Amino acid sequence: MSTFGEKARKLRKSKGMTTRMLTEAIGISCGQISKYENGKSDPTLNVLKLYRDYFKVSLDYLCDDNKE
Repeated sequence: MSTFGEKARKLRKSKGMTTRMLTEAIGISCGQISKYENGKSDPTLNVLKLYRDYFKVSLDYLCDDNKE
């Protein structure tokens, strides 16, 4: 099982990006990205769409804990 935070970190690292680089790419603060990746905050639908569009993945992939 993989949570959104784990997937978000994996996607970011797969592109060799730091949180600062991702901040510049999608406009979410480094602190908020860190909260998502550490499971301390859940993303809004708008944030999920930003990740979907930037990383070219489905919302289903991002939201479903059972999909790898």
